Amino acid sequence: MVIDIHGHLGNINFSQFWQADADQLVKYLKESNTDKLCLSASRAIMYDIFEGNAELDAVLKKYDEFYGYVVVSPTFPETEKELHYLKDNPKFRGVKIHPDYHGYDLSVPSNYRYVDKIADRTPMMLFHVSCMPGTGFSPAATVVSIAKNHPNTKFVLAHCAGLYQNGNYPFFPNMDSLERICDAGLPDNVWIDTAHYLLYAYQTIMAKMVRLAGADHVVFGTDCPLQGSLQMKFAQEAVTALDIPQAEKDAILFGNAQKILGLA
Repeated sequence: MVIDIHGHLGNINFSQFWQADADQLVKYLKESNTDKLCLSASRAIMYDIFEGNAELDAVLKKYDEFYGYVVVSPTFPETEKELHYLKDNPKFRGVKIHPDYHGYDLSVPSNYRYVDKIADRTPMMLFHVSCMPGTGFSPAATVVSIAKNHPNTKFVLAHCAGLYQNGNYPFFPNMDSLERICDAGLPDNVWIDTAHYLLYAYQTIMAKMVRLAGADHVVFGTDCPLQGSLQMKFAQEAVTALDIPQAEKDAILFGNAQKILGLA
């Protein structure tokens, strides 16, 4: 079994190359032998939160393959009302937070308080933790700080908790953010997702992430539909190639996601 905890419905960055409707996503799942995919709506992240959440709600009611995230943002405080989806549609499993695209810094006190309050009202949250040079508006340490306030809520830090790289020299990525939060002691309710293309470009990155966080704190995610089903296949192979016991590979590929999403 494979569960992908990090995907998107629709058009990412308004690019014709990075888009997939529900039928296309199902095709990617079949091509990559992925069983389930947990999605946020690209429209909610990039254009209109209300329209995007409604679009995803309709898709979740139609397709068995998907689970969903409600998108909310302190930039648009009224989106807190969107949490009704968590009660109205059981296919919604949690909340997606994306400071980079919604234009706010999670460390600013008012934004921190808003998100901290949301954490009381959802079983789990997926945070975009930047993987791009020059950004980083939801630092891993800040997310962990919120997680410590809510031990009964599950937190996922996307993109290896911030896999940074120099834009001019992309062959030297670092995992400084992950190392810092692991060295300080990773809370039991925090997981790190694998959504970054460098993980299948450089096998040592996946191995280091598992070594730092432990397989019980790493969860499979791909950021699909970026690069389509090939990316999803490569990411799986990066996990299966690890020199760790099969039980730990299974935890990364589906076991941890089942716990996080309340499927176990």
